[in-house]
Amino acid sequence: MHIRKILYLLLLSIIFSCSEDNDVFTPRNLAEYITTISNKERGNVIACAASANGNTSVSYIFYYPEEGATDIRYYEAESVSVDENDFSKYRRVELTIEDVFGGKLQRFSRNNAEENWCLVTYMLNGKLHMSNPIRLKNVNDPTGYTDQVTIEYPSTLIPKFTWSDFGIANNEVYFQVVSENDSNAFLSGTYTAASDNEVFQYQEYSNVNQELFSLINTTTPPDLVIDTEYLFTLMAVTEDNWVNFVIEETFVLQNLQEFLDAKNTNTTETITSFAASEDGNNSLSYIYYYPKTNARDFRYYETENISVDETDFTNYRRKMLTDEATLAAQFRRFSRTDDEESWYIVTYEIDEVVYKTEPIQLRNSSQPTVWQTTIETQFPETLKPNFTWSNFGTTNNLYFHLLTDSSSTFVSGIYTQNTSFNFYDTSNTISQINTTTPDDLILEDQYRCTVLGISAYNWVNLVIEDSFVVE
Repeated sequence: MHIRKILYLLLLSIIFSCSEDNDVFTPRNLAEYITTISNKERGNVIACAASANGNTSVSYIFYYPEEGATDIRYYEAESVSVDENDFSKYRRVELTIEDVFGGKLQRFSRNNAEENWCLVTYMLNGKLHMSNPIRLKNVNDPTGYTDQVTIEYPSTLIPKFTWSDFGIANNEVYFQVVSENDSNAFLSGTYTAASDNEVFQYQEYSNVNQELFSLINTTTPPDLVIDTEYLFTLMAVTEDNWVNFVIEETFVLQNLQEFLDAKNTNTTETITSFAASEDGNNSLSYIYYYPKTNARDFRYYETENISVDETDFTNYRRKMLTDEATLAAQFRRFSRTDDEESWYIVTYEIDEVVYKTEPIQLRNSSQPTVWQTTIETQFPETLKPNFTWSNFGTTNNLYFHLLTDSSSTFVSGIYTQNTSFNFYDTSNTISQINTTTPDDLILEDQYRCTVLGISAYNWVNLVIEDSFVVE
């Protein structure tokens, strides 16, 4: 028994000795990690941090990984009250890494509401690279997000961006990125001092930090091209590397007048179009238009605001919006997400000739569309319904009346100034989109009726949708 106790104590001694040795060689904080790097030269990591849009519990720590960077690490201090330059207070934290701008930048995602100091490190060519300490301010000073930037064009292919500091005095630098919106491909990254004017012009670098420009742009930023949607992103960064606000806005080169000048344009026929706001959501607008046979290359253009001259086509810029068939595939519509009102024009091409709408004003904020669900349907004659509806307080409407079957297949579409319509009786109709006489309705089948009350200026005041069974 005595020998067995001796062997047991000897084994414990060996185990604890190994643990103590591992503690010696495994860094427990950033300061100890630095001592393990044989090359004492040190490089810098470009990094900053921002809170997520509308979520102070999520922060993004952005950094630029130079080509060949390895062993990328995120360190966080014990608390926000420590000396941020005392690296013994920083512990490594494992966070998810995501690509930004096609991988030109990357970011750690941090899910923690507590504020702190943090920094980023990586190895490059045997040398440790470290960012400056970053002060996370996700709770007390969350990052603001906006699309408020003025984009001008000294020439068709050269955008110029001007923004406001929004009354924030502690911005140190502005970081601007131009990327392709669909592919997220990085095109250009620049830094300008906040002490300069809030302005940046693509491919014009007189006010740009040249050292950082050369580091981030490993190739010369390419020329921009027409009919590609780009994204302008700006980060306003403080001295302690917190992002006060982010601006994100898409843009497409070439205004409407420049587009029309390069095309044959039909000046005698206009496209039928009207627009409505979504039910209960004034930020979402639908731009409806009626495409003639063989129409192609559907485009949506809008002005920056409603105060411009709507007849001056140089004020219209193309927006790449989602486009789909709607209203029983008789119309198409663009979906626009924006609180701001503007003038818009839709164009399409038939046989190399461009057609366009008249200028139409979106009124999503000042006059949101009323949505209702009551249409009275009676059958004075079998299979021949009579529809009656209310204007629900809206006035001066032209009504578009659409009838579809249970599979949403088109049956009939007519325009009338009355708040009633008798199926097959066109005496009170102004016009119709029926190319043939509608088929007879089927007894006891269910159909759907949609009425759009359209103002004289092509804004949809009222939408009513209801179903009925044929008697």
